[in-house]
Amino acid sequence: MAKELKRTELTNIVYGSSFFGGGGGGSHEEGLALIEAMYKEDANAVLKMIDIAEMEDDSNVVSTMVAALGSPVATKGRTFQTESVNAVKGMSEEARFRGKELKYVYSGEMGGGNTLLPLYAAWKCGLPILDTDGNGRAVPELNTGLLPIHGIPTSPVILASEAGDTITARTEDPMDCGACERIARYMCQAFDQGIGFAAWMANKEQHKNASALGQITLAIETGDILRTTPSAEAVSQLKALFDKKNIPFMVIAESGTIVDIQITSEGGFDTGVTTIRTDDGQEVKVVFQNENLYAETGGKTLVTVPSIISTLDLTDEKMALPVSNSDTYVGQRVAVTAAKADNRWYDLPEGYGCWKEIMSSAGYDNAKPEVKFW
Repeated sequence: MAKELKRTELTNIVYGSSFFGGGGGGSHEEGLALIEAMYKEDANAVLKMIDIAEMEDDSNVVSTMVAALGSPVATKGRTFQTESVNAVKGMSEEARFRGKELKYVYSGEMGGGNTLLPLYAAWKCGLPILDTDGNGRAVPELNTGLLPIHGIPTSPVILASEAGDTITARTEDPMDCGACERIARYMCQAFDQGIGFAAWMANKEQHKNASALGQITLAIETGDILRTTPSAEAVSQLKALFDKKNIPFMVIAESGTIVDIQITSEGGFDTGVTTIRTDDGQEVKVVFQNENLYAETGGKTLVTVPSIISTLDLTDEKMALPVSNSDTYVGQRVAVTAAKADNRWYDLPEGYGCWKEIMSSAGYDNAKPEVKFW
């Protein structure tokens, strides 16, 4: 049955998707700004959300994801409203060109800004949002995703700039994520390190086989805990939720202070290392490329992608705020957790293999097996 998403649910999604963004996916400030934009336009704004089961069975009735692509630091504060709507419209035109009909929008990745963006675009275009996500977490590149590793073509890709320019990119091989990534990154750099894009046109059967089903509902439940629970109790409440849902959950640092951040922004990526000194004196390092890739202490790796490594700001006693790597700073009081990503990340070897090049560039020894905790 269709659900109505109003301000409370949308706000919970901002905080929940920030948690599942694992350091990437845009800032919560961008998501909250999108909600404000919606309610400024319509004080009674309501977005319709449907389950995958409610999609039409016709293989020519399709959905599109839409997101922002770029450096989180360089694009901080940008909401990509125009870009997202133009990208959806561009994909709708492309669908008609291919004899298909675009009737749904879905979230391409989790993140405080990037999850609300497709919700805003769906609302603005008068289309329902699907209760699924293309990854169930944030990802740094087009090839690091559930949809490509499960055989959903990336091409065609629609790219839209802040000025409203729209570009359609079609690769000779629709599965060639590398070509799509190069085109998208080039355009990203051409337009101030950030651009809106739509890709992975998918029908009902493809979603059932490839995307993170029910992820928006999970983000709502997670966000509700984060928004309403005192920061000192948030980690234990999150653990209780994840235990109830049989999702493995690890507390890496229950509380500590960021003592160092090394970061560079280049080619649409923020790459670096965040060092946290826990209250019991341990030193935890979180290595990231937009998203958190792995965490280690004392030279021992604790957890790697595709698991979701999240940083929670404990500064406000009223709530624990999940933050992206563009929102962290030296001296910040934080907790660090890790949660198992959607099960579809683990049903194919490529679920970890697609990250190997990124992990290698971040200094991770790929001779080591993936570190799991379940």
